[in-house]
Amino acid sequence: MKPRILLHLLAASVCSAAAGAQAAPAAVLKPWPAKQATPALQLTGLDGKSWKLDQLRGKVVVVNFWASWCGPCVDELPVLNALARLDPDKVAVVGVNYKEPLDSIERFSKDHPFAYPLLRDRQGEMFRQWTAGVMPTTILVDRQGRARWRSVGEIGAGDTRLKAAIDGLLAE
Repeated sequence: MKPRILLHLLAASVCSAAAGAQAAPAAVLKPWPAKQATPALQLTGLDGKSWKLDQLRGKVVVVNFWASWCGPCVDELPVLNALARLDPDKVAVVGVNYKEPLDSIERFSKDHPFAYPLLRDRQGEMFRQWTAGVMPTTILVDRQGRARWRSVGEIGAGDTRLKAAIDGLLAE
């Protein structure tokens, strides 16, 4: 096995064990389950201020659940940073950290700059409500605040499906 593939498999195993969930090495984009309502999303930012998904009505919102110890989560950061810079007036990206202490997140973000706000899911409640238990998971929320797409696993640099889904939501 090639070292890079072995490294990704090892990282996926670590993400799975640490989160109590399975981890996927490559993204699978599927529509949000039709019968599942969009959960409320209210968390605290790294600055301690309260944050609500409703604040971004009118924009397509990319909600990414991640952790610093999850290799695939770290690997997809450049893709998410690029999305955050794409068209900030129409598309917003937010990162939701899974259960890590504030000082750990701050240390990690010094070495891995984020072009979007980070929120803290201290108890993992939002992760349980919004994901299928896989990390990383990225959800696309339309301009009316409804979850529409869920990307499970690492979003690769050459993966155009997420961008196409965002473009589709912007065209509505």
